[in-house]
Amino acid sequence: MTDDLTALSRALGDRYLIERELGRGGMGTVYLARDRRLDRPVALKVLPGEFAAEPDLRERFLRETRLAAGFSHPNIVPVFAIEDGDDVLAFAMGYVEGESLGARVERDGPLNRRDAVRLLQDVSYALAYAHGRGVVHRDIKPDNIMIERATGRALVMDFGIARAITPVNSRPGLTRVGEVVGTPEYMSPEQASGDAVDGRSDLYSLGLVAWFAMTGRAAITGESTQRVLVKQLTEAIPPLASERSDLPAALCDVVDRCCAKEADDRFVNAEAVVEALEATQLATPEIPVSMRLLAPELSSVATRTLVATLLLILGTATISKNGDGNVFVIAIVLAAAAWVGLLNSLREVRRLRVSGYTVDELQRLLTLTLTERDEERARRATDLTLVKRRRTRVRLATVLLLSQGAMLFRIVPGAGLTAHASFKGKAALVTFFASLVATALSIAILSSSPFRRTIGERLFSAVWLGGFGRWLFRLAGGGSPQTGAASLRTTSPLATTQRTTTPPPAAPAAASLTTLAADVRQLRTRIEALESQRR
Repeated sequence: MTDDLTALSRALGDRYLIERELGRGGMGTVYLARDRRLDRPVALKVLPGEFAAEPDLRERFLRETRLAAGFSHPNIVPVFAIEDGDDVLAFAMGYVEGESLGARVERDGPLNRRDAVRLLQDVSYALAYAHGRGVVHRDIKPDNIMIERATGRALVMDFGIARAITPVNSRPGLTRVGEVVGTPEYMSPEQASGDAVDGRSDLYSLGLVAWFAMTGRAAITGESTQRVLVKQLTEAIPPLASERSDLPAALCDVVDRCCAKEADDRFVNAEAVVEALEATQLATPEIPVSMRLLAPELSSVATRTLVATLLLILGTATISKNGDGNVFVIAIVLAAAAWVGLLNSLREVRRLRVSGYTVDELQRLLTLTLTERDEERARRATDLTLVKRRRTRVRLATVLLLSQGAMLFRIVPGAGLTAHASFKGKAALVTFFASLVATALSIAILSSSPFRRTIGERLFSAVWLGGFGRWLFRLAGGGSPQTGAASLRTTSPLATTQRTTTPPPAAPAAASLTTLAADVRQLRTRIEALESQRR
């Protein structure tokens, strides 16, 4: 490996500092490198030696990579430079802090509804942009889709093996070489048969990628490439609903239509996929970070308040019965902590209202945080391995609870009947506390489940998402519906956040036309200046 990096560094010259290998596949090896000239990290993809040795492949790759280098889109990994040397053929692209879709699914399992919708939207936007410039990707697959860690945004990469829908250069050598390119498991029937392809071929691949992302496995597999290609040509893709009954029917229909064997039965273009998703209203607004931080704090306040209230009742009863005020003191401390937490939470609510959020929007966003968790629990419920593990833990916890409960009553005779009990030796004392801890753990395991809401979440829903929470949010003040933060941004990175504002007074018609004409002239001047800079 060290020898390979040394040889690569020598071939590339002194522009890049190779740091480490990121991954490798049939289309080459990707390294993390630093561009010394611009002092920024890049992903450097070095193609196999046959690309550099074969003139036709080399020319086609250079032509199409230059085409992709002209792309500028938030859902496409940008190409910065091409390295065309005697012994190396590579290109530098943007380094995405994250992982591929394939790695994400392998680590965390199938995507939930929200993430799946965003994936479809992001990739569809990228494909619409590329198709509009005459380029079909031809190799849409999980490993060619990066998920940015910080934002969850999906970015398509590797347009280097794509071919122009209308070839720029029609010399025979360029049209004969590599007629069938791509990954068999995600290849459209027309691409597998070597027929002419258009943007709908990428939509078929996108459908298979979405099918994989939501089930955790490829829809088409086989023992050999030939068998996979035959299946792509002859076997229908199983309906997504048959694998994920928890997903909305509208989302399954979009994926199933993308996976249609006949190109005419798919969506007419990538924009139509986005429109279909928007029509289903499956895309949920993005939840601000401040709201994600506020939700658990409100849940904690509700839980602490409930516990403090119960202890206050118990402490009052204990004082009146035998004069013991220990429980009451603990309850006072917890009540004070709950009160401080409530004041801090309401202070944050006031800040959000001052920034423009209405009471309805606050409750809607808080509801979405709970809905996200419910969707994740529904996804977990379909994971048979996780369900089996949960059943095993419940059985073990039940046995532990019964055995340790019996142990406690055996170690401390009369503990269930008297307020005080004596221990017979240090060993009994140690055993008592060990049994107490084991009993508490077993109760915690039985009371918390990955498939249902916690007690804190139930309290959160009952207190903050109802009329009492609405009253407290209004009491916090700081804003009004007229100055609220209007519509919320959807999961698409191309959607914009809008705010409701009071419309300005209408200007006279003549003045409006004059202003519009001036704006048009100014815009035309800017466009001409930008075009001249590009030339």
